[in-house]
Amino acid sequence: MSTIFLKTIKKRVDFLKVSKSGKKIFTKGFILQKYKRNMDLEKDTIRIGFTITKKIGGAVIRNKIKRRFRAIIREIFTKYLKKNYDYVIIANKKSLIMDYKELKSDVIKTVK
Repeated sequence: MSTIFLKTIKKRVDFLKVSKSGKKIFTKGFILQKYKRNMDLEKDTIRIGFTITKKIGGAVIRNKIKRRFRAIIREIFTKYLKKNYDYVIIANKKSLIMDYKELKSDVIKTVK
C-alpha cells in the first residue's frame, strides 16, 4: 500500500482550475469543490485549499474557521479523501456557528 500525502493548494491558478472544472457540493456551512487531477508528478497526493473571504469577519475569525477545517481534514483524510483529487472548501458565516461534530459529518458526506 502506498503512502498518501496531504498538500495545500496555494496558487491562484490551481484554485481557478478546481472552480472551473470541478464538481461543487453545497452544504449549510460551506461549499466543497472537488476535481480529479490527471496522473501527473504528484500522484498519491491529496491537495486541499481553503477560501474564507473578509465578508465573514476579521483575521481572527477567518483563522479560527481555517483551523477547524484543517483539524477535520487531518482526522478524515486517510479514510475518506481520494488520491489524485484537489479539494477546495469555501466557508461561510454558518461554519463558525456550527457544532464541530456537525461540521465534520457534513465534510464526510460531501467528500464521499
